[in-house]
Amino acid sequence: MRRISILFQWACILLVAAACTDTDGPSPDEPGAQEGYTTGKVTSTDGTPLSGVKVVVDNTMIYASYSIGSSDEKGNYKIQLPKVGTFMASAYMLRRYNGKEYEFDLHPDVYEEFSIDGAVRNFQWKLTGKRPVDAQGYYGVTIEVNKALMSAIYDSENIEFTLVPVGNLIDGSKGKTLKMKHGKPYTDDYGKLVDIPLGRYRMTAYYNGDAGKMPLKLRKHFSDDEYESEITIDFEPETMWGNNIAFISYTE
Repeated sequence: MRRISILFQWACILLVAAACTDTDGPSPDEPGAQEGYTTGKVTSTDGTPLSGVKVVVDNTMIYASYSIGSSDEKGNYKIQLPKVGTFMASAYMLRRYNGKEYEFDLHPDVYEEFSIDGAVRNFQWKLTGKRPVDAQGYYGVTIEVNKALMSAIYDSENIEFTLVPVGNLIDGSKGKTLKMKHGKPYTDDYGKLVDIPLGRYRMTAYYNGDAGKMPLKLRKHFSDDEYESEITIDFEPETMWGNNIAFISYTE
């Protein structure tokens, strides 16, 4: 009986140990933080590893002090930290599309400061979605909507814009038709179509007023083009009003 009791006790100990192994610590596929380093993985919108992405570790205690690394062919990176400081990690990359080069900030899985004890920060390329709270804005691109001088429409929030993709989006994926209205008055998104996945689009617009649904004419803002019932939208990588943005005007 004593032998059975001892065997039973050992069995219980082994079960507890196994339970701790399953729940404590990182799995092999998700390595934990390494002291003195920032590590992580960078992936595309569909989860494919991305190489050549720049990862920046900013020392928040020392002005203009930062370290930069790049992701390898498996999407992994490892950056050694200075001996003193607290840190924030970010990532960005450049991509060419229809003859233009665009810069994208990547989405962190954790948006928090960390110490010299090290941290794991993974990043993903997102074509849409809100940025972390402190960063504000969206990962998608923006179209600013402007009223033509002679237009009598003052409630532009009642205009519905339709965007039909022309070819694939910048990440190679197939886009979808978007029906959008700009933001409500007195909001940051008023007069803007926001969080659009970057691509090339054919655009049309209708005004839903008291007289019913009326098609509008469009043109690129800051141009002398004729107003047309449909225009092609391309986004500018850099302007004095913002990056990855397009500007259009509408009229009856």
